[in-house]
Amino acid sequence: MIKKKIAAPHTDFDIMKKKENIMELKNGPVSTFKLFFYSLKAANQAFGTVLALAVMIVFFVALLAGICIGVSVLINSPFGLKAISLPLPIINAFLQIVFMLASIRILGARFEKAGISAYESFRDAVVPAVYFIISSLILSIIAAAVFFVLSLFNSSMLMAVGLLAVCLAMLPFCFTQQALILRAEGPISALRYSWELGVRHYVRILLTSILLILFFVFLILALFCILKALLPAQYAFYLSAQGMPMLALVLPILLMQVPKLYLLLGGFVLFILWLYFVLFAQGVWTGLFLNLDYLDRNAESRELNARAEAAAAAVNTLASDVMPDVSVKQASVRTDADPDTARHLDQVYRAQEHLARALEQEEDRMPTILFDEDMARQLAESEEKMRQSKEAADKRKDDEEPKSIQMSNKSL
Repeated sequence: MIKKKIAAPHTDFDIMKKKENIMELKNGPVSTFKLFFYSLKAANQAFGTVLALAVMIVFFVALLAGICIGVSVLINSPFGLKAISLPLPIINAFLQIVFMLASIRILGARFEKAGISAYESFRDAVVPAVYFIISSLILSIIAAAVFFVLSLFNSSMLMAVGLLAVCLAMLPFCFTQQALILRAEGPISALRYSWELGVRHYVRILLTSILLILFFVFLILALFCILKALLPAQYAFYLSAQGMPMLALVLPILLMQVPKLYLLLGGFVLFILWLYFVLFAQGVWTGLFLNLDYLDRNAESRELNARAEAAAAAVNTLASDVMPDVSVKQASVRTDADPDTARHLDQVYRAQEHLARALEQEEDRMPTILFDEDMARQLAESEEKMRQSKEAADKRKDDEEPKSIQMSNKSL
């Protein structure tokens, strides 16, 4: 006998555990360790969708390149070749921006436990990519103006200090991409949104940036040490301090000796690793943005609730201070008043109750009046119809009866 395995129903604990990431990001500050851990989970979950997105964009670029090459061969003109090949790098750069924003959109959906396809993320990132170009031009113009002013002093030390100052000053704008794609802001409003959020949490953002840089530095050092340990002894010299300058010249020759299949597999593995670590870095910034944004929204909501409660308490206090005086005055006036005056005062002090009672009585009376008028009109119409039908029946009866033939009284 085959036993069928029945899946256990999802419990509340399983649901809460499934939504642990977004609940942690929404409810309060998240430590850097948890932020890195959640970013790794989000990168794992979003990797397949982002890989499909990358394949889609590569196919699109290859299609455009093939069209440009085909048209250039047909034209066979130097001017035509330049005119056709010029849009290709621009489209390629634009698609890279779209890919970056679409991957942030996918990571944001994974953080919030929502599903999204590669096509939907690509479609949602086209307009924000244009906005990102505009906001990047604004920041670039500001930075170029600062460097132009510093270059007038002809001091390398001042240029270095100015570069560090510009980087620190531009740090609050690090959430511009997230504001564009996750909060649907425009180019100017996204800069303002990121600036306000970054200034309020500047120290947290700076520490996270330093830790992320250190993480990648230690990761590169670890990969370098692993590669040096696995590399044959005859090639170990090129990874030393003396052989590193020669590596750029020797590397193409070494790659020519490797079989093509191994080169393709190695390139694919390097692309996968690069894509995964890019997703991880974007996941850290996206998770930090969501955490700080939810934190500020919760603070604003608590502040609004506190103001509403304070206003309600003030109104209740004012009402409690005024109503006893009104009731005392009413009682003191009604004590020595005649019944008519007391009834009039009761209507004044209890105007709402009196009005409600009057409306209730009016509502009780009006349906009866309307019902009587309708009934009288219907009865009159019925009587008229009955009279008309009776007259028509009598007339029809007279027409149908045969006329009597009168006999002559004269005898034959």
